[in-house]
Order: sequence, then structure tokens, then C-alpha cells
Amino acid sequence: MGKISLDERLKREKEKLHRLVEEAINNGIPIIQDEAVMRQNRKVDVLVVRLQKELGQHMRKE
Repeated sequence: MGKISLDERLKREKEKLHRLVEEAINNGIPIIQDEAVMRQNRKVDVLVVRLQKELGQHMRKE
């Protein structure tokens, strides 16, 4: 399997997060109390920071 880009990975993880949020809402669970949502949110946050760092490095090179 080939290496997926950071953009694609972020997109997939955000989609997962959205599904988990919808599921929590449908089950009447406050999002902040849903461990799966919070765990996935942290994953997305980490990827966003990585992407921002990469973009910052790229911009400095130009």
C-alpha cells in the first residue's frame, strides 16, 4: 500500500470524527462526554498541527 498524503489522512480522520459526532448526537450523548469523539478530535488536532508545520516550512523555503 502506498503512502497516503497528510491531507488525505486528515480528510479521513475528520470524516471519522463527523460520523462519531453524529452518532453521539443521535444517541443523546453530550459530545464532550463521549470518549470516542474526544479521542478522535485529538487525532484530528494533531494532524492539523502537523499540516500547519509542514505548510509553514514550505512557505519559508519559497
